[in-house]
This record gives sequence, structure tokens and C-alpha cells, in this order.
Amino acid sequence: MSSGSEVQASPPVEGLRERKKRERGQALRRAAIDLALEKGYHNVTVEDICERCGVSRRTFFNYYSSKDEALLGRADTVFDEEDQPAIEEFEAGGPHGRLVADLEHLLAFIVATRMEKRDDMHQYHLMLKKDPSLIPLQMSRMGNNERLFRQIIQRRLDGTSSAPVDVMGAHSGDYADDDIEVSPRAEAVAALAMMALKATFTRMRRVDGDPGPVIDRLFDELRALFREEAD
Repeated sequence: MSSGSEVQASPPVEGLRERKKRERGQALRRAAIDLALEKGYHNVTVEDICERCGVSRRTFFNYYSSKDEALLGRADTVFDEEDQPAIEEFEAGGPHGRLVADLEHLLAFIVATRMEKRDDMHQYHLMLKKDPSLIPLQMSRMGNNERLFRQIIQRRLDGTSSAPVDVMGAHSGDYADDDIEVSPRAEAVAALAMMALKATFTRMRRVDGDPGPVIDRLFDELRALFREEAD
């Protein structure tokens, strides 16, 4: 069994201000999704979301650039604030010093943070099911997610790292790093990451518990497959 996801990155120490900021951003998004389920996506306005949360439009736009961003998430990132320490560790060559094992560790961390929000994810998928017109928007975000993985992996291969990202404080396009020249190796590993995330989330919808063993099993199967092809 692989050991790539056994050690989880330690979460950052969160101050009171940061916690309140994160919680308000989550409350705004949760209100947006609840309203979309109640009224339909196209009938929800920024004013509705603000009224539900008891905040001003100015406060809303401190967190999200649009209704779409509040409902569907940032168009330019799959990552949340709590992912940043694990991303920085991966880009710096850790935690094991082996690319595939470290990717496995990073993905396990990302999935674990999402599973802590399982109820929110369920509501999100209900919204997509209720309004299939949102699916193309979701698919475009998936393409952006793979681009981000390519950049992160290329920085790892190049021995460079990005500046920490203020996920709740930046809007789409504020920190896009499109100038990175991506190698075929980074493209292949990024495609593997997206496939692994999709397969893991599919399995985790059917089971409870730690996603680490699910990712371990998936990567073990991939290693066995590649060994068979090499023989």
C-alpha cells in the first residue's frame, strides 16, 4: 500500500479575524445556494443574498465579484484557503521528495477539506441537478482547475513556488499566472490529478470516512497498471 497520503499537512494557525472572514464568505455562498434551490438560479439576485445574510452589497463584493461566483465558486481556482499550506509544501518538494507520492498527499488533503463540507457539496450538486444550464459553467471551471494544477506542478518541477494566495480576498484573474511555460510532464501529471480527484469524489459520495485510503488504493492501481505495461 502506498504511503503518499498517510501524513496530513498541519493546518495553519487561524486568527479570529481570518476565521470570521472565512465564515462570512462561507455563509454568503451557503445563502446563495439555498436561495437558488428555493427560487431557481436565475431568480436569485445579489440583493437577495445580502438580505438573507444581513450584510450590505459592499460587504458582498468584498468576498465575491458576482452572483455567479458566490453560487458556483471562483472561476479561477479549485483551491480553498486551507489548502494553501499543502500547496506550498508540494511546490517546495515535500513532504516526501517524490513527485507522485507528494501529489497523492496533496490530493488527499484537498479531498479531506471538501469532505468536511459534505452537506454544502450535496446542496451544490442539487442546484446543478435542478438547473442543468449551470453545467457548462461548471465544466469551464474544471478546465481552469486543470490549468492551476499544471502551474503548481510546473513550479514544483522548476524548483520555484508562488506567493500565498488570499482566496477570499482576491477575485477571478487577480493572480492568474498564465506566463508559466508548462512541460509535457506537468501536463500529464495535472491530467492524472484531475482524474484522481474525480474518481475519489465519486467513491466518497458512497462512503464515509477518511479519503486517504481511497486515494492510496487508486494510486496503487495506477502504479500496478504502469508496471504491467512496462513488463
